[in-house]
Amino acid sequence: MNKRILSIVCAVFAASVALQAQQAVHWKSLKDVTWSRKYVAKMSGYYQMPSFGKNIERMDNKEITIEGFYMPIDVDGSIFALSETPSNACFFCGVGGVESVMEIMVKKGHKKLTRVRTDRYIQLKGIFKINRDDPFHLMYLLTDAELIKVIE
Repeated sequence: MNKRILSIVCAVFAASVALQAQQAVHWKSLKDVTWSRKYVAKMSGYYQMPSFGKNIERMDNKEITIEGFYMPIDVDGSIFALSETPSNACFFCGVGGVESVMEIMVKKGHKKLTRVRTDRYIQLKGIFKINRDDPFHLMYLLTDAELIKVIE
């Protein structure tokens, strides 16, 4: 009996430590970005390039959780965008900026996102990465992403 109680206590403790390891990120904290004109060799020209605030730099390559609106990009659901706003108010339409959207790469074997409908508000966890030099991807990436829940 004592071993069972000890096992339960250890499991609860381990779960709470795992949850604390993930930093909950809000879109407002991702807006600490300044822009300057720089030469981009891959594009053979000058472009506005971001510089990130200290708090954003600290999150780089860390596991986070974030909530936002689901926007599919590919047909199999392995890559999509997560946006601070729904698709009818996305940054392409003049609301917010490029810092209000994140490119999501789903964790290999994680199939839960194939059934999520466009513009559903969801919570994800994954590894946050700053894209500093690839002009063919968004500036914020979430890799090894997993769906935590669909928020109704």
